[in-house]
Amino acid sequence: MTVDRRSILTGGALLALAGAATAAGTAEATARAEVKAVPKELKKTAVYVPGYFPDHAFANGKPLASNRRFNRAITGQAIYKMLTRVGFDGSIKQTLLPVAAHDVEVAPDRSIGVLCSMDGEQHTAFDPETLELAAIGPSLGDGWHGGGHAIYLDGGKTVILSERAPSVPYQGKLERHYGRLTVRDPKTLQITEAYSTHGIDPHDIRLTADGKYIVAANYGSTISAKTGKYTIPRGVVQASITVVEVSSGKLVDKRITGRDETELRHLAAGRLDRIFAIQARYGSDRDDARQLRGEDVAYEADVTTDPGYNYMSAATLKYDAYRNRLTRMGDAKSTKLMRHGLSIRYDERHDEAIATYPTTHRVMVFDGATGAVSKSLDTRTVGLRYPAGVTFLPDDKHYAVTGHWENMFVFERGTHRLVRELCLYPVFFGHSHITAA
Repeated sequence: MTVDRRSILTGGALLALAGAATAAGTAEATARAEVKAVPKELKKTAVYVPGYFPDHAFANGKPLASNRRFNRAITGQAIYKMLTRVGFDGSIKQTLLPVAAHDVEVAPDRSIGVLCSMDGEQHTAFDPETLELAAIGPSLGDGWHGGGHAIYLDGGKTVILSERAPSVPYQGKLERHYGRLTVRDPKTLQITEAYSTHGIDPHDIRLTADGKYIVAANYGSTISAKTGKYTIPRGVVQASITVVEVSSGKLVDKRITGRDETELRHLAAGRLDRIFAIQARYGSDRDDARQLRGEDVAYEADVTTDPGYNYMSAATLKYDAYRNRLTRMGDAKSTKLMRHGLSIRYDERHDEAIATYPTTHRVMVFDGATGAVSKSLDTRTVGLRYPAGVTFLPDDKHYAVTGHWENMFVFERGTHRLVRELCLYPVFFGHSHITAA
């Protein structure tokens, strides 16, 4: 048999094609096997993730805002963000919605979802299956703006959103700055009622386990009279935890957590003696250099914040409203790692609170009774950077943690063992919070 250059090249090409086909077939088989490996109770589960920076995203060779697959809902809208639906069946759906998005929630009956505005003038409702825009709900008007979070009541028949009062300098009257809770129709986002949070600049809101109370985290900060802007460090008048009765809007309890510089941003709640609250504190570049002077291995700038806005350590708190007792959780070593505390969830079954600190790449687990840190995971060791969102999965066995920019890792509740076969690796383009349905 004579072998010439043409036959070698042709044979090589055929082998390359065969190899590529085999690789593609192997990839498809692997994907199918991974989906089959997903427990039956999770195959219909999806995790929803807002995306802060959609202008960094492209599809089909086009920016998302110019792509008909993604821009149907944002025509004529100046402000828009991204929403990603990650299905455990292997599916990924994404779209753009007209909202300055922060948190996302889905009704327990999966009939509707809400993408909550953070300091924007409107919220949006969406179909959890298709992500199609369902409704646009303005804030209260006259300078009022979204507080960033929502909760559903009655299985999804009602949605409540946090709203912030118009931003004005503090002039001695606390009530002038109090935010509100707007009670809305979940499908139209029309407001049916509103009542005060009894705190300044409310943000995160949570429903207690018995469904009777809403617990609100109030930043407590106001803008400068000189510049008309927020300062670094923040000018905190009165950061607080407030407990409001759902049925009446009556203030049941209020605990001031900080003044001067330390805001109160996020929380989790079980019973009224199981309230866990995350504080945040900004510092200057000089302050940041001082707190990191012992870090002698090269590190990158914090991608979860803007230049000049540096997260300083601030203790996460446990509040017992029955006893009016506020305590810091963890020891001094743990507190140093509590920079940019973000998402926190309470696991009633295991009596634990799980929190993320993306600036230090940490997930911390707190004992519900004592507030002690029972686990502190540097997520870089398992391949997850800047952990941001946390949500419990509907199987009651697992929880998901998402990286600020990309990747979703799944852990077992109670043991906090990484379940590598359930991890997924989409890109979200920046976010803070997530929810599963």
